[in-house]
Amino acid sequence: MLTRILAATLAGGVAFFVLGFLIYGLVLDPMFMRPNLTAEATKVMMEVPVWAPLVLSNFVSALLFTFIFDQWAGIRTFVGGLKGGAIIMFLNALSIDLGFGAFMKLYNGYTPFVFDIIGATIMGAIAGGVIGAVLGIMDKKPSPAAE
Repeated sequence: MLTRILAATLAGGVAFFVLGFLIYGLVLDPMFMRPNLTAEATKVMMEVPVWAPLVLSNFVSALLFTFIFDQWAGIRTFVGGLKGGAIIMFLNALSIDLGFGAFMKLYNGYTPFVFDIIGATIMGAIAGGVIGAVLGIMDKKPSPAAE
């Protein structure tokens, strides 16, 4: 069981990291997020992220998905992980962005929040699919003929 959780977390963490770079680093941040930052927010934003917390964040997200899929939801397929990941990440991003919108002057308008929710949902769906597929592969029982 531990090997299955570690393998799915590793695969999911890598998926989250790569997808985050593609979705946020290459598309959303330069086109929608950074240009819409308020003057106050530009003062606290870093040009280059601190890598250790960024990498750890991806692996913690992957561990959360893996634990939910393995222990509670019984998800063992790419499609099951895709659906579960999309739902979890959509609700998580919606909750966080609504909270940020209520208390912080981050963006000029709500468009970046909408794109963040869409990007997070896509990222969570694909990473969730990877996690579900790895859990399924690692859960295979040896066939009786192989014994």
